[in-house]
Amino acid sequence: MLVGLLFLWRAGDIVQPFIWATILAYILLPVVGAIERRFALPRTVAAILVFVGVLAVIFGGGRVLVPRILDNSRDLQTTWPVLLANARTTVSDTFDQIGLGDLDDALIGPSVQDIEAQVRAMASRSALPFIVNTGHFLLEFLIFLIGTFLMLRDAPRLLAFVRRNVPRDHRAEVLHILGDTNVMLGRYIRGQLILVVLMSTVTTIGLTILGIPYSVLLGIMTGVLETIPFVGPITAGAIACLVALGHPNPFGWSQIAYVAVVAIMYTVLRHAEDYLVIPAVIGRAVRLHPAIVIFALLSGGAAFGLLGIVLAVPVAATLRLVLIYVRAKLRDEDPFGPLSEELATVTDSAGETATEAAGVRSGVRAHP
Repeated sequence: MLVGLLFLWRAGDIVQPFIWATILAYILLPVVGAIERRFALPRTVAAILVFVGVLAVIFGGGRVLVPRILDNSRDLQTTWPVLLANARTTVSDTFDQIGLGDLDDALIGPSVQDIEAQVRAMASRSALPFIVNTGHFLLEFLIFLIGTFLMLRDAPRLLAFVRRNVPRDHRAEVLHILGDTNVMLGRYIRGQLILVVLMSTVTTIGLTILGIPYSVLLGIMTGVLETIPFVGPITAGAIACLVALGHPNPFGWSQIAYVAVVAIMYTVLRHAEDYLVIPAVIGRAVRLHPAIVIFALLSGGAAFGLLGIVLAVPVAATLRLVLIYVRAKLRDEDPFGPLSEELATVTDSAGETATEAAGVRSGVRAHP
């Protein structure tokens, strides 16, 4: 595994499209299998149907979301100094009203003019790299699509190849571990995808109702940050509150009250997710302490970027199952007993209480 991680780190951009394709194919393989069995279709035909559906979602959703995201990003790049100036004014006025005006200079950083100059300098240097990066992205995207289709079509052959090459003496144990890992990771990855989509949608709707600008961009960012325990939701809420602080509210409220409403909305959504959504969607899929999850996410992001963040928790959870198996073997115990208990906690999430759910963050259950 260490050799594989070293190869990924050294190969970098070459292998990343294939890994993303593997992740997407892993999520969609049950759909391909269900179509294949339900309609008695050849594997290739079932894979083509699912792949066409993926293309429809990517390009159809892209025509709706991508223009909005790009508009939000360009608008934010040009107007955020104004938002910052408004936020500075609001904070300064609030401090003056409560007699803390001397703290303005200590808490408020560089001037808006300095920040605007930095933004213009960055924009003037980013034209050529943007063109090069766009071409690079299109090439990687094409490789990603090809890899996804091949994985959807040939996954059974790859699995059979793995089975044939596992040493016969250890084949039963290795396949048992792989099966348990597959159940855990399948529930976690699909559950996380549902959570990201759900939180992005609900947050975008809520911010739009409140009249917050860049609601689509902020909503998608919130959904993605929800995958990071504790830090992610707080960061997303803080960014949304900062935008609200610098944007004149359309309801005639005081600016502080407007920000408070946004903060309350994020708090309510966070608790609704903890108590209602996570127990039903993910349950106890990944039983890792939140501190381990945060460390894994930061380490994965530092080493492999976005791909490392996506794979950090699944890799850590897989290592946990392997360590449970190794510990049982070293103690001359039945290694499948502890693994079966882990698998039972993955599949039996219906009985989880609301109190237990409060300790769950993005499919992670805190242990004492």
